[in-house]
Amino acid sequence: MTFESNLYIALIPSGLIIGHLGIAARIFRGGPSVERIVRWFSLMWSAALIIAWGLRVSTAGHMPLFGMYESALSLALATVVVAVIWEMRHKGRTIITPLAVLIGAALLSHGETFDPTAYALTISERSWVVDVHAVIAWLAFGVLALSNFLALRIVLGRTDGDDLERPLVRSLQVGFLLLTGMIASGSVYKFLLFGTPWSFDPVESMALVVWMAYATLLHLHLFVGWRGKRLAGWTLGLFALLVISYRALVYFPAWSTYHVFDMDRRIHVGPEQLGFGDEQ
Repeated sequence: MTFESNLYIALIPSGLIIGHLGIAARIFRGGPSVERIVRWFSLMWSAALIIAWGLRVSTAGHMPLFGMYESALSLALATVVVAVIWEMRHKGRTIITPLAVLIGAALLSHGETFDPTAYALTISERSWVVDVHAVIAWLAFGVLALSNFLALRIVLGRTDGDDLERPLVRSLQVGFLLLTGMIASGSVYKFLLFGTPWSFDPVESMALVVWMAYATLLHLHLFVGWRGKRLAGWTLGLFALLVISYRALVYFPAWSTYHVFDMDRRIHVGPEQLGFGDEQ
């Protein structure tokens, strides 16, 4: 195994431990010194994740956007980076990075069950539209994961005296705009490939369901007055739907969508099948 893959695997148990330590520190009120230690461990884990992401870019020759193994790495990175930026902007008053590390480790745990082989992108996949689409999708997940962390603290009543509802709503709004950009950029790419922007394949349909769900939640907040724990509770539920839309659609039959979530060996042929493997 390469150093990159070993680091990827090592991030899973270490992230789970750090995340659960952060939760335990909050539950048992470990105090500022304990929370500071957990936060520094979280930052070191985040730095290791950035290194793993960079190594994958070097190995694959492109951003980690192909297959469930690579997408897990990029989604984990987006989740952690958004959380770290949030804490930096708020000077560590609301500590959520350990929760982000926990979610990141869970994503890596799911990605580790898939093929880790680095494949070159096809000619059509090398389009800048694909890169834009992938980056927007990662950011949308990271921002909505942030809204999930804020919602969890509101539901548990652990706001530390801060008004977290306003940033929760703002993160939902930004996440919704990014989801819109993800769908729009995906439609542009599909039009370039097939001459149609939409076909209601499972991936597109699920993205539309998630988009409509978040649009409905924002509508209920703005026009019906959903606030507080009610808004936060539904935010938690929608994040579960978001995770399904990003990670569970790989279990659809390969013929049901043109999206390649993992290596379909009926389509992609390895070098051995082409006669370039070792013959001895």
